[in-house]
Amino acid sequence: MFIDKNGVVRRPVAYLAGPDMFWPNGDEIGAGYVELSHKYGIDGIFPPDPAREDEFKEYEPKDDSSEEMEKKSFIHDINHVRRSDMIIANLNDFRRGQEPDSGTCVECGAAYALGQRCYAFVDDARPMIERFSGAKHQNEEGKWVDENGCTIEDFDSPLNLMFGVPFTIVEGTMEDAMKRARADFDAELIAAGYEPFQVEE
Repeated sequence: MFIDKNGVVRRPVAYLAGPDMFWPNGDEIGAGYVELSHKYGIDGIFPPDPAREDEFKEYEPKDDSSEEMEKKSFIHDINHVRRSDMIIANLNDFRRGQEPDSGTCVECGAAYALGQRCYAFVDDARPMIERFSGAKHQNEEGKWVDENGCTIEDFDSPLNLMFGVPFTIVEGTMEDAMKRARADFDAELIAAGYEPFQVEE
């Protein structure tokens, strides 16, 4: 449980973002994430999950064109973000390069803009300058750059500062991120005079 913006103690709704749905066993991964969320007193929503009965309505395509289908999927996922209290995102490198899935990044930005709690997990939480595995060198100004001369951020965060500042980034798995969120919520409950949530064993 957590205390929402209206002072009500209830189960937080979390959008479980990431590229996991694209893996061959994506449905299985998603079902596991949702089940795991319940263990920590969180109501998890995986991107492909059906829409809920609330004010956030699904988009009705005008035809079966790819543009309309894409818009339907976009609105579906954004609605899941809007109906949530928090986001827990898989920000591990995906597909090409050394950055998170671009769709997940958009969802993370939307969640932050909506004032939600923001959590993420990565396999390797070393600073980006250490994680970067491509060719790099220091330029004449002493800044680290890649082979194209583009600056590599040299902060303590494993990701771009647009994640490093607003997000609580945990090294580990989805469960590790849920544990961190649960610990934060419990601290708030205790401070407000409530009993902490009892995690299921």
